[in-house]
Amino acid sequence: MVRTKVLVGPVTALLAICGENLMSQDIKIDAMPRPRQGTTECRRLRRHGRIPANVFGHKQAAVPISIGVEAFRPVLATGHKVVDLTIDGTAEKALVREVQWDTYSTEIQHIEFQRVDATERMSVDVPVVLRGTPQGVVDGGVLDQQLHTLTVEATASSLPDQIEIRVNDLNIGDVIHVSDVSDLPEGVTIDTPAELVVVQVNAAVEISEEEEAGEDVTTQPELIGRKEEDEESDDK
Repeated sequence: MVRTKVLVGPVTALLAICGENLMSQDIKIDAMPRPRQGTTECRRLRRHGRIPANVFGHKQAAVPISIGVEAFRPVLATGHKVVDLTIDGTAEKALVREVQWDTYSTEIQHIEFQRVDATERMSVDVPVVLRGTPQGVVDGGVLDQQLHTLTVEATASSLPDQIEIRVNDLNIGDVIHVSDVSDLPEGVTIDTPAELVVVQVNAAVEISEEEEAGEDVTTQPELIGRKEEDEESDDK
């Protein structure tokens, strides 16, 4: 695994790009043309363990296809975004551009694949994964991860599956900005604004006993007009 250090002011965080994934071959998926379209046909495909999908890009017409659910599981398990898609014996590299799930996020409804070239640069959102327990959290602080993805620009062959940041050395008050994540593999750049905070450790906010007690006090609403009615009753 390729690891590079990222200097964060007084703190040194370890940024780990999944080098093993970068060097491995892309996941291979066999697809079938989808001559019939529409809601009824898509439902039929899902009942038979297949996922409706489209392939578009490179100034070519979009091609409706379907792939097996099991064939796509390695993509979900690894987060790998570039696959080798084979349609009618013809293989081409494709980026998993969009995955549509059902309401309960249990079944994939549709997938959008975008044709790419191995040397073509593209902009993709890559997940940020934090590793380790910050010293500041051990000391009573609270970990606050503000960015869960970073937009990176890279070729299809060098696109990382995720960016791991080691946060063990973060103390209370320490912050990692996007600009601190600077040592990336060759050809990979970050497009996310540099001034944004990726993660920080905040001091825990103490709540006094008086404040806690105040939260339990129920204030009854004043009944408008009650005082005037009582005064009128006293005059009679």
